[in-house]
Amino acid sequence: MSRTNVLERILVPLDGSRSSAKALPCAIEAAKRFWAQIVLLHVVRPSPIGAPASPAGSTIISPSTIQVIVESAKKLDRHKAYRATRYLRAQSRRITAAGVECPYRIRLGEPAEEIIQFCQSEAMGLVVMTTSGKAGVKRALLGSVADRVVREPGFPVLVIRPGMERHTSVTRLTEDVRSEPSLPIRRLGKSDIVC
Repeated sequence: MSRTNVLERILVPLDGSRSSAKALPCAIEAAKRFWAQIVLLHVVRPSPIGAPASPAGSTIISPSTIQVIVESAKKLDRHKAYRATRYLRAQSRRITAAGVECPYRIRLGEPAEEIIQFCQSEAMGLVVMTTSGKAGVKRALLGSVADRVVREPGFPVLVIRPGMERHTSVTRLTEDVRSEPSLPIRRLGKSDIVC
């Protein structure tokens, strides 16, 4: 069957947490309404490569020590990617069982940048993601992946706040997307889309 929908592919970035998985019910509902595919993405943050400091505060390291540190970080990254693959495979099977096609991808890098780059290179029609729930000073200092993704022009983003996922309704979203391919940026209320 050929798809002629405005929205063919929905990206759901997952970090393995329960919080990020709360975006799935809303994404599944939207995918069913639009006959869309859900693409799961997990971004593995690279392991930091740190050098051990000497008691005097200087760091003089032999090349063999550097090699051990780098290899150790690579091994840790491979382990994180393996765990992410298992997690995404399980989520993908669950979504496929609900009747929605669901491939998954893993990338290595900083989450916001990788999500934005993936959306641009893979022509995603919609991103459905949760916020981390950070607020105040912590949010100002650390930033928010969702904040950074929302501010990137070129693709619509549906952000789900923690604790609001029980109110699943994408009726208003489907009406907006059908009537306006380029969704306006506006603050949504409870009567709009709350997943």
